[in-house]
Amino acid sequence: MKYLKEYKDFYSCIKDPLEKLDELQVELDGLEIASDQIFGNYQLGGIPEDEYKSLSKEINSFFEWGKDEISILESECADLNKKRKKKAWQGHDRLPFPVVWNRKSYNKVVPEINNKGRKSQWIEWLLKNLTEGEDDHWQYEDRVLNAAELDIAYYLNFLEGSFSVSSSCSRINNDFVDFLFTAQRVSELKRGQSRKAARPSSPYKKEYNELDKLIIRTLQKRVKNNEPTIWNFVLRALRENTSKGQTVEIRDVPTKDDTMAPGILLYVEGYPDPIQKLLQSTFKKKLSQFRKLLLLE
Repeated sequence: MKYLKEYKDFYSCIKDPLEKLDELQVELDGLEIASDQIFGNYQLGGIPEDEYKSLSKEINSFFEWGKDEISILESECADLNKKRKKKAWQGHDRLPFPVVWNRKSYNKVVPEINNKGRKSQWIEWLLKNLTEGEDDHWQYEDRVLNAAELDIAYYLNFLEGSFSVSSSCSRINNDFVDFLFTAQRVSELKRGQSRKAARPSSPYKKEYNELDKLIIRTLQKRVKNNEPTIWNFVLRALRENTSKGQTVEIRDVPTKDDTMAPGILLYVEGYPDPIQKLLQSTFKKKLSQFRKLLLLE
């Protein structure tokens, strides 16, 4: 019964009733997992019967006391609990803001923070609730860890297999804390600026493909060497500027009208079909765009 006594001493030092409620709920959830593991080990002969009975007795006493205590707190704190839930962040019943522990979790959460214009307040809240953890890590205060653990449904998609917010939030590295301070300073500098509408996610691919890059590379080289950038000169020079494993063919290709027209095909070693192809008429239009890109027009 030693742990139960020590835990009661620790628990009695918590003054806030909601904080006590969260603490005890998380503790009992963890104890239930431990109890299942102990029973499994006992069934496999990993724990002697006397030790199993002693552990079971302590755990059952803990559950009995804890459940009674939770029942009392839930009754006494019903109104406080409702108010807290009303003020909680979307997807939460307890916390006013979501917790994050690395750049990946930060990037998942920050869009909805930005949509509500609360970034400065959020980062300030995160930093205020950090405390020194084990080794050279940081963690959130126990009351925040407990509340986040009980609001775990919000975090399941980015917990990366740990299934524990508390575990993820207990080993925050210095680099991420430094990043939060930097993000806070940048956010403060922008405070007062009018909010812009969030940029919609474009369904259109806006990256240059390998053939585009080859054309730009060829054009750049000819500009640097003071060579003509007329389309037919650039076309013939494409073969001289391919990357390793690339091959260019200039020949007629079939069009959508079942006719043949002059085209450009880019092959990569190991693939029988071209990775990109382009009609020469389209090449001329692209070349005009790329000249503008290089400030040639």
